[in-house]
Amino acid sequence: MTPPGPARRLSEHDVIDGAFALVREHGVDALSVRRVAARLGLTPTALYTYVDGRAGLLRAMVERVMGGIPLAMLDDAGLPASERLERFGLALRRTVLEHPGGATLMMTGPLDGTHALAMNEALLRCLTSAGLTLDDAARAAYALQVFVLGTVMLEAADGGDGDPQREEALAVERRAALEQYPVDGLVLTARTGDIVARYNTTEQFAWGLRRVIAGMLTAS
Repeated sequence: MTPPGPARRLSEHDVIDGAFALVREHGVDALSVRRVAARLGLTPTALYTYVDGRAGLLRAMVERVMGGIPLAMLDDAGLPASERLERFGLALRRTVLEHPGGATLMMTGPLDGTHALAMNEALLRCLTSAGLTLDDAARAAYALQVFVLGTVMLEAADGGDGDPQREEALAVERRAALEQYPVDGLVLTARTGDIVARYNTTEQFAWGLRRVIAGMLTAS
């Protein structure tokens, strides 16, 4: 709960917009109460009437990201659980990559907000509906989130942002770079250069996601 302070002239939505704009321009490491306040024309004290310090900013930003993830697909009884989970994984990846610094935020901010907990609950419903015990569903829900967010971190570090055209451009750059390496002792790597160059793409992500889900749903 934020302490009382000066009268508000902005909404919490405005504050989080300002925080994301700062991250877009300067990265997550630049995020601070002072810098966000300056961007919004507020004093740091005034900003504390909206969020509880930098941790509060991070939590609110993570919640903004999580709130953009459609969860209804996980409860769609008209689809097999495997397809529901695949659609969810693709939506989670896309949503995180679309937000400035989204991948880093998800790894540094606490996943204990309303939207994050709702996502976990929806995953548990979907997984138990597929026949998993509640304990196995809890482990599977966590494993799925780790796969998606870990993969997204690698994609973001490679410059990916979920845009298909950028994916293709980066794949071309990686393929050209691979051709510069000597192939001595790397015969198999050289032969799979086209696949290696496309590691951080939607195509590769979907391939891995399907196999992670299949393993979860078939494990005893």
